[in-house]
Amino acid sequence: MSKTDLKKENILKAATECFARFGYDKTTLDDIGSAVKLNKASLYYYYKNKEEIFNEVILRESSAFMESLQAKVLEIENPDDKVVTYLIERLRYYRKVVNLHHLSIENLRTLEPMFHKLYTETMDLEISFLGSILKDKTQESSPEKIAETLLIVADSLKHRAVQESGKIFASEVDYTQTEQETEFVTHLILRGLTKQP
Repeated sequence: MSKTDLKKENILKAATECFARFGYDKTTLDDIGSAVKLNKASLYYYYKNKEEIFNEVILRESSAFMESLQAKVLEIENPDDKVVTYLIERLRYYRKVVNLHHLSIENLRTLEPMFHKLYTETMDLEISFLGSILKDKTQESSPEKIAETLLIVADSLKHRAVQESGKIFASEVDYTQTEQETEFVTHLILRGLTKQP
């Protein structure tokens, strides 16, 4: 690992702790710099702004989460249960991220372009993973397209819950109904995909 990579690694560790302790809004570059023993000007050598650091933190957390979730899902025998578990655990992880970093609904709106970029980067991996689960279940020639549709539906239900909540802080949004709706719609779609004998 190069000296620059090591410094960035230390910055990201410090930033992760600061975001968890103070929340996204209240964390400053001075806080992160102080935790890693760099001044704010030195941080700009490695990152353009707080949003870029936050993006890296979320990307790392998401990658680690996806690896552990995929390993968990692969241990499940029933393909339907695999897909439902994957989609529900994704929603729970999203809730964990917004709670851990104390994101407000306004933060979510402001950071939406960043989250969209992150979502785009991981979406292909998720589609491929779910597509491999669906491959033996469907007669369709493109299980990846079905996987993409399931992910879009699950994310749409999540976004609807946030938009309709009327809450200020994302941590106050109750996703219980969203989990139920996600499971219902997923089973509905999957039952329609079952191969005929």
